[in-house]
Amino acid sequence: MQPALDSTTLDRLISRGREQGFLTTEDLRANLPVETMSAEEIALVVVQLEGTGIAVELEESLLSPHTDAAPTPRQSAVIIPFPGHRADRRKPQARPLRQVKVASPELPQSPDNGTSFNGWIVAAAGGLAFVLFALIIYLTAG
Repeated sequence: MQPALDSTTLDRLISRGREQGFLTTEDLRANLPVETMSAEEIALVVVQLEGTGIAVELEESLLSPHTDAAPTPRQSAVIIPFPGHRADRRKPQARPLRQVKVASPELPQSPDNGTSFNGWIVAAAGGLAFVLFALIIYLTAG
């Protein structure tokens, strides 16, 4: 399959589209072999043109497959069974899920029910370290 659009033709269509503000089916027919192109090739050209900001007004008949062209026969792949594979094996049946109870260990409670001063001690130590660090910077900078 030959490329339907070379750079010269694309440049000519882009300049025509910028002059008019859009392109029509007649503009495409004047510059492209539309009658011999497939619907996919025409769609690709339209996508390229619209990608440059040019609106393309097409007839629906151009995007539908041509009925006068003989369809190409498609060959399908031959499926070769795996050696030793039995085609009549049954699929395993789905079983309903069972509910399983998961034992979750309880977290130990502190003896004072969360009124410990450990958090306050850590916060005070962090604040003291910050003040000392700021004091050292102040004294060395001055």
